[in-house]
Amino acid sequence: MIALQSCAAQVPLPADLIRHPGPLHAHWIAAAEQKGFDLLARVTDRLHLALRCRCCGGVSVTRLFVLMNSQPLCRTCLEAARATRATAAGLAYLGPDPDHPQYGLFRATCGHVLRRQFEIIDRVARGETGLRCQTCFAEQERQIAARHGWTRIGPDPHGNANYHLYIHDACGHPQRIARANLAWGQCDCAGCGESWTAKPSFLYLLAIRHDGLDLLKLGYSANPLKRKKHQLGLPKTAQVTLLRRVAMPTGHIACAVEKRLHAQLRRQHPEAVVPPEDYRGILTVVSEVYRPWLRAELERRLDRIAAATAKGSTAPNAGADVQDGRTGDGGGDGSQDGGGDDRAAC
Repeated sequence: MIALQSCAAQVPLPADLIRHPGPLHAHWIAAAEQKGFDLLARVTDRLHLALRCRCCGGVSVTRLFVLMNSQPLCRTCLEAARATRATAAGLAYLGPDPDHPQYGLFRATCGHVLRRQFEIIDRVARGETGLRCQTCFAEQERQIAARHGWTRIGPDPHGNANYHLYIHDACGHPQRIARANLAWGQCDCAGCGESWTAKPSFLYLLAIRHDGLDLLKLGYSANPLKRKKHQLGLPKTAQVTLLRRVAMPTGHIACAVEKRLHAQLRRQHPEAVVPPEDYRGILTVVSEVYRPWLRAELERRLDRIAAATAKGSTAPNAGADVQDGRTGDGGGDGSQDGGGDDRAAC
């Protein structure tokens, strides 16, 4: 044992390591050799060891427990492998995040520094996913918004990544807009615009009966009576009753409120959602049709929306249950339905 300690004492250590006195036991040395390392010394305290990698020659510090019970890692080899994978992903590896070991810092080809999980970089290197610079992406979106007369002022207040909050340059009206719609210029200002988005609209609830089938249709439209008579594709023999009509200040607000309400109903009452095959040939829509026993719940939510609107609160979740703090999934009547008279610009 003395010979082992004397030999280890002659091995030079990196300047940042402090040698700790104590013997290096033979079974420690054997375990290190079996796992690809040379045991150099005890460092810092009696429970930490300095190991030299037999592959690259780099010196790492590991706990005695790790050496005896698992495979120690060579930090030099690990960092070299990370740099290689970063290069394969089109990035330059700058080093690990000092505060979060599972993250690394990388320089993209645009020159910006990205902070990403190592697992994500591995997937990019294997071609399983892509990677974008958020700084460049935000600038691209700023330019797109500017071309259409809008300025992005923040993320979606409801947490939907597909939406951002913008302000209209012409009138200063703030508005929540789908990024895809803004990219195509399919967006009208609900403050100063002249399309359906700025005009008054309604939420409506229809009771539909045909050949013994009872349904409830909840939607929004600038003209619910027109919706009832001409836009649902109903057979002439169908009995349709307009149960409720709730006035909304603008079509934009009506669209947002309706989307949020449908998302909450699908999540909280999935058994009340009628599958499209049950009403195929009766309605041209493919969603937002409910069982008649949900009427009391729908009426209750519409009451709350009406009350909130009367008080001047036009938040999209005005009809939500207080205990439901989750945001909706953005679902509405769907593109097949057309969304009342005018869903496309929502």
